[in-house]
Amino acid sequence: MIITALGMILRRLPNSRTNLQRHVDQLSSGERDAAVAYLRREWQALLVALLAGMAASVTAFSLGGSLTSLHGLPYALAGGIGALVALLVLNLWPRVQWLEDERRPRVADLEPRNSMSFGRQWVFVLPLVSAVLLILGLILTGSYSATDENGLHRIYAYRGLSGWGVEDGQVVDVQYNMNATGPFPGWFYGVPVVVCTVLFIVAVYWTLRRIALAPRPMSPELFTLDDAFRTLQTRFVMAFSSAALGFQIAGLGFVTGIALLNANRDPVPTADLSAVPGTVAVEPGHTLAIVLMAVSVAIAMTGLVLLFRAMAAVSDAAAVSHGIRPPVGQVPI
Repeated sequence: MIITALGMILRRLPNSRTNLQRHVDQLSSGERDAAVAYLRREWQALLVALLAGMAASVTAFSLGGSLTSLHGLPYALAGGIGALVALLVLNLWPRVQWLEDERRPRVADLEPRNSMSFGRQWVFVLPLVSAVLLILGLILTGSYSATDENGLHRIYAYRGLSGWGVEDGQVVDVQYNMNATGPFPGWFYGVPVVVCTVLFIVAVYWTLRRIALAPRPMSPELFTLDDAFRTLQTRFVMAFSSAALGFQIAGLGFVTGIALLNANRDPVPTADLSAVPGTVAVEPGHTLAIVLMAVSVAIAMTGLVLLFRAMAAVSDAAAVSHGIRPPVGQVPI
């Protein structure tokens, strides 16, 4: 149901491929070679960034299973590392200059542009708010975490039923003790993820600013195409980075939910010492843990849809750039 709803929302968004193609079709033959060179080189940048980011995430995730001494920390950082690598590649990719006829008159575009010029406001605000909430949530879980046998803040300590006695067929001497469950996103996981998230926010801003402030083409005929492709680049950056952020939040939230679920179930004392004691849910913690796990699954699904959205942006750029045919006698760049 969630995937269906998200799919309906995404289908209602503007089709970037159709939008780009419409602007390309409106170009005169004299500007088509400049459009070919620009779109194809920028498409290559998006493709390399996407592949590098996904490869970095997969590598970090695989290290989580092999480096047992890190207690699963690479799992928590996989999404953020992938996003940082993708954004770094996109920023370090050589800037593409418009190839235009020097004999044509030049026009300067004096309209101010900033990092939020090529997207709707909520596209930028929601991921930023989510990142801030993630940081605040990790500070909260860190303050409730306890140290394990290695002195690492990665478990959750709670007061639970530890035993009881039976006398004359009656339960007596019920005892409580401090128990622990984990893994739990304490300071051991929280501090690296917070640092990664802060770097992630800076990298997204840096990338969006680079896209917005890139040189304009000199011909006003290319302005609409330039705006459309900057919008596509912005959509890729926000979709890929939001997907990575969503996977981070979902993973940490689900692990937290499991720990809280274990901590909010107590055994029921029984006079039959040969029977396996049942358990009872401790409310409201038990219900809150289930809700947190369900929300985490929904966020993970949203992240998956956003990842497909980023891949679709790269596909749209490839289809349009390779669908353009330069004038006869010229070789595509």
